[in-house]
Amino acid sequence: MEKLPLELKQRICSFLTSPKSLKPIRLVSKQFADAAAPYLLPRIFLVKHRDSCAEVREIADHPIFSKHVTTLVVDPSNLKNHKSFKKWMDEHSHLRSSFPDWWDFKPDDIDYDEDGDPILDTSYARSQWSNAHKKFEAATKKVDKTLRRSQEQYWKAQRQIAAYQSTEDFRRHFLGTITYAFRMCPNLVNIVIAPPQPGQSHVIFKLLSMFKSIHPHPDAWVDADMHDPFEFGLAEILSAADHKNAGLHSLTILDLPFKCADYTEIESFGSLERLKHVRIGYTCLPNNPKTMFGFNLEEAISKANALETIWLKMPPQQSRRNILDGDAMLRALDSRFLRDVLLIDMVVTEDALVAFLLRHSQSLQQLDIDLTLSAGNWPSTFRRISCQLTALKRVQLIEISEIEVDEGMSPYTPKWCSEARDFILNGGVLPEPLAYDEEEDVVDEEYSEKYWRPALRKQDLPEEGLWEDYDRP
Repeated sequence: MEKLPLELKQRICSFLTSPKSLKPIRLVSKQFADAAAPYLLPRIFLVKHRDSCAEVREIADHPIFSKHVTTLVVDPSNLKNHKSFKKWMDEHSHLRSSFPDWWDFKPDDIDYDEDGDPILDTSYARSQWSNAHKKFEAATKKVDKTLRRSQEQYWKAQRQIAAYQSTEDFRRHFLGTITYAFRMCPNLVNIVIAPPQPGQSHVIFKLLSMFKSIHPHPDAWVDADMHDPFEFGLAEILSAADHKNAGLHSLTILDLPFKCADYTEIESFGSLERLKHVRIGYTCLPNNPKTMFGFNLEEAISKANALETIWLKMPPQQSRRNILDGDAMLRALDSRFLRDVLLIDMVVTEDALVAFLLRHSQSLQQLDIDLTLSAGNWPSTFRRISCQLTALKRVQLIEISEIEVDEGMSPYTPKWCSEARDFILNGGVLPEPLAYDEEEDVVDEEYSEKYWRPALRKQDLPEEGLWEDYDRP
C-alpha cells in the first residue's frame, strides 16, 4: 500500500464519504493522512451557539483541515424563549405523554347526559365525581413535580441561550466567526445560509448535539416564517468574503427571510464577481417579497459576470399580482457562461424575458420556468425564441400564465405546454393554445411528474454535493 502514488490513495479516500470511515485510514501512514485530509472536512457548519463558533474557529486554525474547507453552512435559526416551564414542556410531546389521562380516572358508575357531562343529582354521584378529580389532580401534580425536578434545568438552559443569541455581543461574535473562517480557509468559496431541511438527519443531529444542554427538540427553534424581519446581516457576511482573491463561487439562501425592507450600501461587490452559482428560495417570506437582503440583490447579481447557474424560487401567492416583479433581475443577469436557469413564482414582461433568453442564447442549456406575464403573451414569446437558443437541451414549463387571462390559474393545457416545449427546441408550427380546465383536462401522470409540478431538480446539480442536502423530497 505504501508504494501506491498519492493520487491513487486520494482516489481511494474519495469513496469514503464520512469522517467516521476516514479517520481510521488516516492512521495507516502519513501519506494516507494527507490523502484523506481533503475529504474529511470539505463542509463545516455554523449554528447560533458559542460552542459552534469555537469549533469553526478551531477548524479554521488547523494547519491542514483549514486548507480543504470549501463550503460554510450557516444556520441562523434562533431558539424559542419560553416564559414558563409549562409552555416549554408543551412542545416536548414525550414529556406531555407522562401526565395521567383523565379517562383513567373518570368514574364509570355514574350517569352522563348526551353531551357526556356528568349527571350529579345524587350525593353518591357528586362524591364519586369529586374523588375522581382529586385523584387526577394528585397524580398530575406528582408527575409535574417529578418532571420539574428532572427537566426544569433544560428549560432554564434554553432561556439562557435564547437570551444570549439576541445580544449584540453574540451577534458580533457570530458574524466575526464567519469573517474569520473566510480569512483563514484559503479555499472557502461556497456559502449556504439555511435552516436544516426535512430529511437532513445528519444535519439535524449535528444541530441537536450542539445544543445538548437544552434537552434538544426539533420544535425548540423559531419557525423561519416567524422571523419578520430576520435579524441577520447578509450584507456583512458577503463583506466578510470580499477580501478573498477567490471570492465566492456559490451563494445559497433557503427558507429564511432577512431584512427585506432595509437597504444598505456595500462598499464593494468584489466577493460576488466570481460567483458561479446562485440559489435563493424565498419560500418562507410573507407577501410582496423584495430582493433587499441588506443590499440590492439585482445590483449584486449584475456584477456576477461568471455566473453559470441561477435558481430563484419565490413563495407561492394567493394572487399573481402580489408576486415579485422579476424584470429588474432579468435585466441584471448578463453572463456568457449562464447555462442553468430556474425561475419560479415571478412576474415578468414578454420583452424582458425574451431579451434575457436571447442574450444567453449561446450558453443556456437548461430552462425551468413557472412565470406569469404581466405584459405580452406566451405564444408570442415562444415564437420569438424558437430555435434561437442554440445550446438549449431541456425546457420545463411548470405553470405559465398571464395576469390579464387569470390570476393564479394556468390558461394553458399540459398538452399545449408540451407542444410549446418541442416548438422552442425544434421549431415547426406552434398550435393555437387551448384554455386549461382543471375539471375536464386529464393530466398524463408521467408528463405531470416531468413537466408540470414545480419540484426542484435533483439531477445535474451545478457542483456535486453542493446543494443535494437542501433539496426537499
